[in-house]
Amino acid sequence: MVLIPQGDEIDLVLATSATLKNHTTDTIRELTTSGYSVVVVSVTLPYIVLKKIYETGGVDLSRLHIIDAVTKYSGGKVPETDGLCTFISNPGNLTDIGIAANEWFRSLPEGRRCLVLDDISTMLLYSPSVSILKFIHFITNKLRILEIRGVLFAVEKGLPPMVMAQLSTFSDHVITADAA
Repeated sequence: MVLIPQGDEIDLVLATSATLKNHTTDTIRELTTSGYSVVVVSVTLPYIVLKKIYETGGVDLSRLHIIDAVTKYSGGKVPETDGLCTFISNPGNLTDIGIAANEWFRSLPEGRRCLVLDDISTMLLYSPSVSILKFIHFITNKLRILEIRGVLFAVEKGLPPMVMAQLSTFSDHVITADAA
């Protein structure tokens, strides 16, 4: 399943834990190929791993910036900057994630822009669901105001019903990636 970019809408994409990484990579490749500048917020994998996955997956890295909330938290060494990544202290630091995203929104060229959030299910391990929902409400409204497309990823059965209900109201579409 590859998303076809549609304006500045916000999609919530649900996938199995086994296929989430592939769907995320496919979506980012499709977005960059379609001319989008993409900011990826990663709370699942460190930058050095994502960079290899995206290079192997045919993603145009020149159209990409990653906000990595994993490397520092896991005690990894922050590599020499290549301009493709901003490192955040931990996945629960929603304030710093929001600040970094906002800085990149302002620096992206006009035109096709997108934020990819990978993934909400993992974020719930680090912050209470109410905090995550407030953060996503803020981010989705910021995206709408700035006319930036949003793609939010989550493990299909990894969200409590109340969280799923709220995320559905923040999104224009809920897509089940692995539906037959």
